[in-house]
Formats: sequence, C-alpha cells, structure tokens
Amino acid sequence: MEDRSAASLGDDRDSSVSLGRAAKAVGWSLAVGYAGLFAIAVWGSLLVSIGSGLVPGELGTAMELALGAVALGFGTATVALLYFQWTDATLSYLDFRWPSLRDAGYVVGGVVALFALQMLVTVVFSAVGVSTASHNIEQTAKGNADILLLMIPASWLIIGPGEELLYRNIIQKDLYDTFGDWGAVLVGSAVFSLAHIPAYAAGASGLAALASTLAVIFGLSLILGATYLATENLTVPALIHGTFDAVVFGAMYLQLTGGA
Repeated sequence: MEDRSAASLGDDRDSSVSLGRAAKAVGWSLAVGYAGLFAIAVWGSLLVSIGSGLVPGELGTAMELALGAVALGFGTATVALLYFQWTDATLSYLDFRWPSLRDAGYVVGGVVALFALQMLVTVVFSAVGVSTASHNIEQTAKGNADILLLMIPASWLIIGPGEELLYRNIIQKDLYDTFGDWGAVLVGSAVFSLAHIPAYAAGASGLAALASTLAVIFGLSLILGATYLATENLTVPALIHGTFDAVVFGAMYLQLTGGA
C-alpha cells in the first residue's frame, strides 16, 4: 500500500515536471517567434530611416517593401545569432545543405502539397461561407501591383530562408527534446501561425476571418515542418516556402493587372 502511494506520488511529480517543462518550452518558442517580429520591425525602421537619409524626397512604396524584405532577413538572422550566443551553438547547428536528389523530391512534393491544401481549403471555406483575411502586402499591392514583382525573388532569397531558419531550424529543432519529433512540428507550426497575426489582422473582416486564416497557415506550416523533419535539411522547406510565396505573389500580380 505504501509502495503504491509512493509510486503514485512519483507519477504526480513527474507529470508536474513534464507539464512545467512543456509550458516553459511553449512560452520560450512564442518568445523567440515574437522576438523575431520585433527584430524585423527594428531593422525595418532602421533601414527606412537610412533610406530616407540617402534618397531625396519620400521613399516609394516599392522601396519600403523591399527594405521590409531585407529587414526580415536581418531580423531572423539577428535572432539566430542571439540564439547561438545564448546556447553556445555553432554554425554547424544550421541545417542548410545543398539538396540531394531525395531532397529535391521532397521539395516538389512539398510545393504540390501546399497548393493542394490551399485549393482544398478554398473549396471548403467557399462551400460553408467562411471568409479569410488578406495579407498586408496584398492590400499594399492594390495601389501598386508592380511591387509584387519584387516579392517574387525576395520569396526565394529572403522570406523562405529567413522564416524557415527561425521557425524550423531554431524553434522546431529546439522543441524536439521536449515534445518529440511530431510534437515539435505541431507546436512549432502553432507558433508560426500565431506569429502571422500582425500581417493579417488589418486585412481581416473579423475575428472569425483571422482565425480561419491562422488555421490555414497552421496547416501549411505542418507540411513545411514535416519536410524539415524528414530531410533534416533546412534548404528543403526554405525552397518549398519560397516557391509557394513566389507563385502566390505572381498570381496576385496577374490578378491585379489582368495579365498586362
């Protein structure tokens, strides 16, 4: 009887420790994700200030958007460097590698999976009358569609690599010890989704539209996280992410300009 009670007490303590560790890991992940947003905002303000001092007159929308893309790269890199400093990690922690033939297959499959999921969600949401929010870039592009042409190369060179570095190579990878492989993919995807609130909040007609958009982003992120888990090569989700965004920006440009 005493042994059983002691064992029960031990299980309760282990459960408390596990829950505490999980809560700490989730909180840490959210902090890193939003630290990335903060770093991007700081770099964006700094670059715009520098640009305003170098360029006569006001900066155009295209220039501000281009500087914002550069700020994304600088911001995610800054958080990565701080993470290395905090954890004593080295550059070998980075999982960017030249893709193998197998990796290339995952890239193709990942891109197809992202668009298949997006099409499925579009059909389902349309059938049930659920609306989604628009990205702030889409709202900006309605006044100047040409800026989308800048975002196409930026998707491959900055957005894909930068966001995947932060949310996969740092956040998801760090979560493996606490949640296991697929648990880390789930938690990392949730953080990735929540970090997109600032980008979609202004373009949402209401809380439901924002929530449905974040749910879609969560689903897309699961695919990115799964390919990173399967290949252990960050280049794979970075290429998938970049290609998806580039195609979306290209389609948006054609829609706004009528193909002209």
